[in-house]
Formats: sequence, structure tokens, C-alpha cells
Amino acid sequence: MKKLRLFPGAALCLALTLGMTVPAMADSGSWQQDNEGRWKYITESGTAAAPGWLEADGNWYRIGEDGNRQTGWFHEGDAWYYLDESGIMATGWKKVDGKHYYFRDNGTMQNSTLRKDETQYTFNADGSFASARREKNTGGGAFPVGFYNTELQALADNLNELKEDSFDGDEEDDYYEDDKKNYDKDASYVINGRLQEIAEHRLQMARTKGYGSGKIPDEGTLSEYLKAIGYNSGRRIMEVYLMNCDGADAAEDKLLRNHNSDEKKRSDRAVYYKEMGLAHEKVNGKDYYMVIFMR
Repeated sequence: MKKLRLFPGAALCLALTLGMTVPAMADSGSWQQDNEGRWKYITESGTAAAPGWLEADGNWYRIGEDGNRQTGWFHEGDAWYYLDESGIMATGWKKVDGKHYYFRDNGTMQNSTLRKDETQYTFNADGSFASARREKNTGGGAFPVGFYNTELQALADNLNELKEDSFDGDEEDDYYEDDKKNYDKDASYVINGRLQEIAEHRLQMARTKGYGSGKIPDEGTLSEYLKAIGYNSGRRIMEVYLMNCDGADAAEDKLLRNHNSDEKKRSDRAVYYKEMGLAHEKVNGKDYYMVIFMR
């Protein structure tokens, strides 16, 4: 039997936020699709679910004033929600139109600084992901990024450990518990949200159109692409495409062969940079990565 709950949106937020137990209307029902592809929840008595929030099968949905299941962005009060293509209310990390968002357990979109598992996240005015960094004064090195898959997290960890190893740590001797100074800010990379979007796009295009001599057909080099989309940070930037890898360790080895030698000029070395964005795809058992660094 399916349990059904109907709420106005404000009550849903309050109930979920406070962990309140709200009495359920024990009712058996099912989703039914009409000839135009719209979905309604029909109760055991044969009536359509009323407008508002609905809990069915352990998920939350929003029923519109027309009685149909809603999808996409939904605004209520001061909060934004996202309902996926099946109408399910998003929680946790969700990628929408090429951008990453974080939704609290009650479905509301995160739009302020979030600290979770030694990682500090910031968000843009529209709620999209802006940056992730290790919490300051925790020693630097690897830190989790909530929306990374296993392979991408592994490469990020390797690169952050490399960054930590390159950090001389002299400033740590001058650090005191009551000091606001961020002594280890250069002991790990900052994950830059804009670079993340660009890396994901460039990897997809490289896989689709090909990649050679730092260029993607119809897009050109990274610098040419950034100019075309109007992104001009005025900062030094480097793109590394890692193909046909057997995991993150092999990808790191490839990167270091060309971008970590003391014989290379500083701008060709990965540890020279402060921020990055990473993307990953697995194709026929092989790992492909795009890494974009920025000074």
C-alpha cells in the first residue's frame, strides 16, 4: 500500500526542517498519464490528488493547480526547489542545465556558504556552485567534493596531495589558534565552479569532435574558446586532456610527465596554479579526464 501525504509548500518545509512527524492519509493510489503526456496521481477512491505537496513511494512531488505533476524549477516563499523529469523533488547535489546545485533535505536550494566534511562550498546568486575548498587551517591536501564521482574524486585527491607536498609550510610556524590568517590556503587547490563547467564542456566536445595540439574542432584552443564565450579572468590558465587512462593514478602519472618537471617553466607545472576544474568520462573501460588549472 502506498502512503500519501498532502501539504501546502510552507508546511512541507517546516515539517521536513524540524523533523516533525505528520499524520499520513493511508490511501492506495497510482500515477496515471493522459493522452497529452501529463501525469496525475489518482487515489483509491478515483479522485485526483489535490494541488500542493504530495509524498508517494518515499518521494516528494508537487501537484499544480491543474492537478498535474510538476517538473523543473518551483518557487515558493523565499525558497527554490527543483523537480526532476519524473517530478521527484531534488535533495543533495543535482546538475541542472550544466550547473551544479545543492538542495537541503527539505528540498530548498542552498544559496549560502555550506560547510560539510571539511569542505567549504560557496554558491552564486542564482544558487549554482561557485567554489569548493578545504576548510582553512586544517593542513591542506585532499578534501571531498560532493558531486564528484569516484574516479574524479580520486584524481582530485591525487592532485591536492601533490599540491600539499609542494607547500613549504613556513607560514604555519606563525599561526596561532586565535589568528584569522589562512596559513594553508596554498596547500590544496580551490575547485572553481566556472572552470568546472568549462572542463565538463571541453571534455564532452573533445570526446565528440576530437582533440589535437590543444585544439577542439570548431572551438579551437582553450584561450580561443574562453574568448568566444566572453570569459576573461585576466589570469594564467592551462588545460590538460588525459586520454585512455586506467584510473586516476595512471592519469596523474600522465599529467606529471608533462606538467611537473623542475625543468619546465613554472607556468607549465601543475603545482604553479591555485584553482582548477575537473571532468571525467569512462568510455569502453578507459578513463578520460579534462583538467583546467588557473593561477
